[in-house]
Amino acid sequence: MKEAELRYIKGIGPAKASSLKRLGVESARELLFFFPRWHVHKSRIISISSIETGGKYLVKGKINGFEELRKPGRNILKVQIEDGSGEYLTWIWYNRPYMKAALSTGRKVIIWDTVENTRWGKQITGSSDTFEFIEEEEDKLITAGEILAFYKTTKLLTNTFFREVLAGLIKTDLAAVKEILPPRLTAKRDFNFIKEAVLKIHFPKSMQELEKARQRLVFNELLILQLFLAKRKKYFGNKIKKRNYRIDASITDRIIGKLGYTLTAAQMRVLEEIKQDLLKQAPMNRLLQGDVGSGKTIVALLALIPVIESGFQAAIMAPTEILAEQHYANFNKIFAQAGYGKAILLLTSKITAKARREALGAIAEGRIALVIGTHALLQEDVAFKNLGFIIIDERHKFGVFQRLALEAKGIYPDSLMMTATPFPRALILTLYGDTDLSVINELPPGRQPVYTKWQAEKKRSEVYGFISQRLKAGEQVYIVYPLVEESSKSLLKAAEQEAEQLQKTVFKDYKVGLIHGRLSSEEKEAVMKDFKAKLINVLVSTTVIEVGIDVSNATIMLIEHAERFGLAQLHQLRGRVGRGAARSYCYLMTGWLMSSDSFKRMKIMEETSDGFRIAEADLDLRGPGELFGVSQHGELDLKLLNLETDRELLEIAREEAFSIIEEDPELTSLEHDKLGAFFKERFSQDLEMITIS
Repeated sequence: MKEAELRYIKGIGPAKASSLKRLGVESARELLFFFPRWHVHKSRIISISSIETGGKYLVKGKINGFEELRKPGRNILKVQIEDGSGEYLTWIWYNRPYMKAALSTGRKVIIWDTVENTRWGKQITGSSDTFEFIEEEEDKLITAGEILAFYKTTKLLTNTFFREVLAGLIKTDLAAVKEILPPRLTAKRDFNFIKEAVLKIHFPKSMQELEKARQRLVFNELLILQLFLAKRKKYFGNKIKKRNYRIDASITDRIIGKLGYTLTAAQMRVLEEIKQDLLKQAPMNRLLQGDVGSGKTIVALLALIPVIESGFQAAIMAPTEILAEQHYANFNKIFAQAGYGKAILLLTSKITAKARREALGAIAEGRIALVIGTHALLQEDVAFKNLGFIIIDERHKFGVFQRLALEAKGIYPDSLMMTATPFPRALILTLYGDTDLSVINELPPGRQPVYTKWQAEKKRSEVYGFISQRLKAGEQVYIVYPLVEESSKSLLKAAEQEAEQLQKTVFKDYKVGLIHGRLSSEEKEAVMKDFKAKLINVLVSTTVIEVGIDVSNATIMLIEHAERFGLAQLHQLRGRVGRGAARSYCYLMTGWLMSSDSFKRMKIMEETSDGFRIAEADLDLRGPGELFGVSQHGELDLKLLNLETDRELLEIAREEAFSIIEEDPELTSLEHDKLGAFFKERFSQDLEMITIS
């Protein structure tokens, strides 16, 4: 048993072994690869007086006292940090009154966070993962030029514990760590050997040693991931889809001519990229990335025309029934306007058994050109006669296996995945290294940025007053809540109760509607139909409206308890307004219980509506490990990865991986056998994903 292996190691024991298990560490090897969160050396520390512009800095100082401010719904601790340079730094903690016990005057601290220059001086907003209290001995070591590693700690697992136990493990267990890189590659890129890298990530003698060790360990994980993606790309690149499409520009031109608006240059460029893919013999595997409202859906519609015009079937999978129904309605409308008579079918879980049998028969016989649906498309009894093209909307809402299950219903179908969650290019390369990337990087003409304002609870009456003005002008409003119904364990406002209350009081002169995930498909469809027809003025909702809802007359969004939402979700929700010519507004209403990261998210939302900038900020706040989610490609540990500085390293890993797979696809040569063994061990159950189609 893995835990038993740990508990008998000197300095651990049963209690600490149990705590380590909660951190995901269950063996001596995993403990060796439990890397520090950060390192401190005096060369990295900047004096407070030297900070001239805002940015991320490492500051070491001592607490010179604090002031507690109590405001309605807020508790603020303003901690004064001094470092002997003649200036002070204000370290602000929001709604963390329990921190008072730790903020004793004279206590030493190191902080690695963003410093802001304000009219009140230099400030840092406190966050639990960006500081360490340091003991006198640690301070002396740093001052003397030592490099100290700091780990993710608990009450039992202190930094001293990690340093002492790891020092012992390096003597007893480091020799068992196996090298996986071919000697040729290690020499070519001037990488550390793996044992040296593990030693120096925990106990570096210099900052140069530390950086070199970190790069080797990051490269290990990136290479393994890129090998997986390279194998998939090579496998499908060697396949022939055995379909020839007839590209008839007159049909797409006719459809475009009936749209009532002109496509942007970015949309036209992406259409050309897809067209070139369709003409190739290898199946297309392309990710279409575009910000909210950039016009991805019409590009998808136009992209599938050559496929169904050539006698093959296409399928669109959306994450929600509301979005699938909206696609179905829009596509039918556009086809009808252009006099294009291809059969479209909507397949969701709400259709009757009889209608489903008839639908499945029509799909299997090839009488349906385009099927639009939800996860219902993945069910085993859904069979296509000649599926040639699949589109997955909101790609990040689906897992790898779900995408592959849909692909398996055709013979190497062309695949277009879409996402309105922009990620930095480096992250795209890492997550989707087996795909080609298209980006719609401009919005349709006439679209205005959504005015975004973060408001505290005490400003509620002002916000309601402004909403009432816009309602009088004939505009419509979304109010989004994080819960459906009240819970005795939660202080959050809930959609059902608030919709009822708002109808009786604040908006009694208007029609308030309610939509959430627990409603049946028919009920949701009826509510949205009434909202689009302006029979509902105020739509109270949960995040069920996060994607795909398009009502141009809705110009205001009020997000309640905005602190409970992540940046990407806030950006998606905001994208439901600003879809018409009128100026649109988004209000972020926050409760009293907020983390410091929540405050940072609110500020970012106020400052920008650029999805790519928001993605970068999200990456900075959450780190790459969390953004990679549920380890879709195996147990990857990317905590050391810095996507801002490691982009060149990622490119190198991609280049080497694709070169290795081109030379030795099965990783069985003498040079690559150790790498191949590690690759198989790491991915074990996931290897079948490489060949599924």
